[in-house]
Amino acid sequence: MSDNIYSKYFEKRNKSLASDKQKNNSKRVYETYNSVLDYFGFKPFSNQNKILDLGCGDRIFLKFLIEKEMIAEGFDIDDGINFESDKLPIDDLSIDHIVSNSVIEHLNNPDIFLSEIKRILKNNGNLIIVTPNFRYSYNEFYDDPTHVRPYTDIGIKKLLEMYNFKNITVLPWFVKKPNFYWKMPMKFMIGRYIPFRGDSSKLIPEFLKGQTKSMLIICRK
Repeated sequence: MSDNIYSKYFEKRNKSLASDKQKNNSKRVYETYNSVLDYFGFKPFSNQNKILDLGCGDRIFLKFLIEKEMIAEGFDIDDGINFESDKLPIDDLSIDHIVSNSVIEHLNNPDIFLSEIKRILKNNGNLIIVTPNFRYSYNEFYDDPTHVRPYTDIGIKKLLEMYNFKNITVLPWFVKKPNFYWKMPMKFMIGRYIPFRGDSSKLIPEFLKGQTKSMLIICRK
């Protein structure tokens, strides 16, 4: 798929996301990342760390990090970066945390993307990926015309193992749920069938919110 098609699609999407609701979502996403990192024994975010957002889109999450006085930067297609072919303008072994939300499913070949991540992450640095779980999202996965490569919870783990990432933990993409959700049996199926999304109306009880067909993956270099 051409860069021109990607540019048109993401320009339209990013404009639709620039809202106060998305700013609030950034806080919820940040707190979820930090909670799951801490819960599974990974180094959480801190103001002393360097954070890189690959596929930063509307940059709302990146702006949130900077407002929290984090050392953060990001790249997306409108920066002239092609994750399938380009070397990232980042020094070797210089980044503590890399976040990539809804990117890897848009890449025909993730080899350069993952190789570059390995190059720039510090030893024991963290990679966080969010991507649809094709096991539960197959009905609508290709409704996005820029989706090209689907992954399941098993497939994404095998891919990261090929690049020698360590402590690979694949979870449903629950946002702001209690920690016991990460350990539930059949947690992916539970996430699929919870009735409402996590950002649904405040009038809906919390135990009915959290529906997800996506995965949260955390691992170390």
